[in-house]
Amino acid sequence: MWTKVIVLIVVYLSMILKVRTKETCSLDNGDDFQESHVGLIISPMMSESMIRELEVYWNHPKYRSDSDRIALYRDDPANGSEPILILEPKSSSGIKGTGIQAEYLPTTNLTYRRQCLEYYVAWLRNGTPRKVNCLETRPNWMAERKEILGPLKMNKIFLPGTHDSASYAIHKRADREDIIEKYVITQDVDVLAQLIYGVRYLDIRVGYYPRTNEIWWANHGIVQLMPLRIIIEQVKEFLDNTEEIVIFDVQEFPVGFHKNLSIHQQFVKYLEKQFMGYYLPYKTGWFTTLNSIWSSKRRLIIGYDEKQIVSFYESLWPCVTHQWGNVRTIDDLYRYLNRIETSSQWDYKTTPRSAMAELTPNTWDVILNRLGGLRRMADRVNANVTSWYATKWQRTANIVAVDFVRGSGIVETSIEWNDRRNSNC
Repeated sequence: MWTKVIVLIVVYLSMILKVRTKETCSLDNGDDFQESHVGLIISPMMSESMIRELEVYWNHPKYRSDSDRIALYRDDPANGSEPILILEPKSSSGIKGTGIQAEYLPTTNLTYRRQCLEYYVAWLRNGTPRKVNCLETRPNWMAERKEILGPLKMNKIFLPGTHDSASYAIHKRADREDIIEKYVITQDVDVLAQLIYGVRYLDIRVGYYPRTNEIWWANHGIVQLMPLRIIIEQVKEFLDNTEEIVIFDVQEFPVGFHKNLSIHQQFVKYLEKQFMGYYLPYKTGWFTTLNSIWSSKRRLIIGYDEKQIVSFYESLWPCVTHQWGNVRTIDDLYRYLNRIETSSQWDYKTTPRSAMAELTPNTWDVILNRLGGLRRMADRVNANVTSWYATKWQRTANIVAVDFVRGSGIVETSIEWNDRRNSNC
């Protein structure tokens, strides 16, 4: 009898503790900075005089116009460094350029440990730093959260991704883009750097060129960019040096495939050979938890956008569902993203989905350069996308893919909200 009583008491106390924990999380503890954020991003814009301009972005629902300032530093303010720039926020959220050009940092200078890259930013209240952040890499953020993320499936995690991940161009100095590059290049760092900065979803487009020495190429549409082998080597290097899980999602086959299944079969054999020992076979599929993936020691998921082929190869997973707005204005992008993030139709889906959070130019936009190129389009969109997913759709987001990922705060936003929405808070 006493055993039953003790069990009932333990259960009752456990229920009370859970209720109190939730109440504590939901109550305002008096800290104005609990729900605030301040961070640094790198503008995608490039001219003959400026490249990699540092920008500050912030969100602070309880900011005080009379006493709040944002300061930029070259070292951690905790070390006593003096600010090199002080900004006065005019609203509760925003983004502002600093006029300071970040130095070119080659991928070989990045490590597989979390790094602050020279610049820090702090929210000051009455001159005192209350919230501090830095321009940083996040090479191990998933493995650092095994306890939180391990029991979850991929469609329940907020993952940062890049659109047309292999369509990158690295500029060491300020320069001018030609009209082709303006509408082809979507990233300003290579795939390895994207992964080190925190991206975990790669959107890969492949072309088949049988008359070249390297027959498999990374493409953007019909534009041939670089041998796919280079991208594969970067992905393997990242996996060799971390415990992270990566989705390598082959979407579209813009050149050479022509629905020819024999070419697809040839390509799959190439992928299996290149990624031997890395790819996770499709067994339980997207129902698989991250703990199961980590236990398998195979941390690469190859998604494939050809249903007739996927069913024949256990190396291939059904591709991530791309959610395209195909819109040309920020207002239309907001309406589209709001619709997909508030829809209940994805509650029962098992395949992950990627919100493609960028504008889409039409043919005449490109010919007449009406939207100013992909850099300018990303510059207009990325701050808004970061704010929307940090304040409106943070609990529903799955994968969010952006252009010029360093010009957004989507990596930080996803990490923060994976922590929040998978805990009692």
